[in-house]
Amino acid sequence: MELIDGITHLRTPVADDAPAIATAVQESLDLLRPWMPWATDDYDTASAKEWIDGVFDASEHRFLITEHGRVLGACGLNRIDPLNRTANLGYWLHGDAVGRGHATRATRLVAGHGLALDEIELIQIEMSTENEPSRRVAERAGAAYEGVLRSRLLLQGRRHDVHVFTFTGGEV
Repeated sequence: MELIDGITHLRTPVADDAPAIATAVQESLDLLRPWMPWATDDYDTASAKEWIDGVFDASEHRFLITEHGRVLGACGLNRIDPLNRTANLGYWLHGDAVGRGHATRATRLVAGHGLALDEIELIQIEMSTENEPSRRVAERAGAAYEGVLRSRLLLQGRRHDVHVFTFTGGEV
C-alpha cells in the first residue's frame, strides 16, 4: 500500500527494507533513544524484519517514509482497539530528515488513512512532555491538543508525563 500527498511518499515495508531500516535507526540512535524504547544499540536487520513481519502486533499499519527510494523513517498506527475504535499514531525520522516536514506530512497521511477505515474513529498521538520536536509535529499536522496525562510513559527507567493529541473523522 502507498500513501502519497505529492511530496511525501509512504509505503508498506517489505523484507528487503530491513537492512535500510536498521541502518537508519543505528545512524539516528542519539535522536531516537530518549523517546523510542526499541531504539537500542543492538537494533539490527533482524529487529527490523520482526517489525516488518508484525511479530509484536500484526494488526499495526506500518509505513516507511521514503524519498527517492531512501528510507527516511516510519509512521504508523498501533495499539488498535476495535472495541473503542481507537488507534495510536507514532513516527520517527532519520536524523538527516528532521526539520523538512516529512513527519508532519506522514502524520497527516497516516491519520487520514486510519480514519478512512471502518474500525477507527479516533487516533491518538502521545509523546513525553519533554519531546518538543514530536509535539511540534502533532501541532503542525493539525491534531487537537487534549491535555497531559501524568506519569504515562516509562522511558529510560524514568516516568514521563505525556502530551495527548487526537484526530477524529473530518479533521485530516
